[in-house]
Amino acid sequence: MSLDKLKKKFIRGNKKAFDTIYKDYSAAMFTICLRYTKNHDKAADILQEAFIKIYQKRELFNPEYDLGGWIKRIVINEAINLYRSEKKFEFVEDDSYFESEEEEFIIEEEGINLKKVLQEILNDLPDGYRTVFTMYVFDNLKHQEIADYLNVSINTSKTQLSKARRLIKLKLEEKNITRSTVLNG
Repeated sequence: MSLDKLKKKFIRGNKKAFDTIYKDYSAAMFTICLRYTKNHDKAADILQEAFIKIYQKRELFNPEYDLGGWIKRIVINEAINLYRSEKKFEFVEDDSYFESEEEEFIIEEEGINLKKVLQEILNDLPDGYRTVFTMYVFDNLKHQEIADYLNVSINTSKTQLSKARRLIKLKLEEKNITRSTVLNG
């Protein structure tokens, strides 16, 4: 079935179309859910709640737009809502934040399973750092959007991102993984 036909059937509430969409998108969306929580069960709960909302709001979807992007936005919102309700992290206002140069990370997976190491480091970050880092780096949200979602100031978003980057860099250095290690493989 073509994507256009699938979108139209989904909007009309066709169960088979919804099942196909779930099958096609759930694994990628589960990965997004895991970025927001360290717990597989909570990630599964977020995913389930998100897909319930996706089905409930299907009539609001415009078939001229990207289905994956629309689904991703709902999943991200659901993950953020869980954190808001649990109030699992505290943000610290820091007026001394300064914008640092953006670093480019080039990943070569020779000898080191860098993806696994990075995932472990992300999981070890404090919840606030991890959430802002995930929203900024993986979900491509701007600081204003992050601030709006999390009900914090833009400065807090920037500070949390800066601290997350510093902590990630420190943890990579502790594992003897540096920019030159990654670039030179």
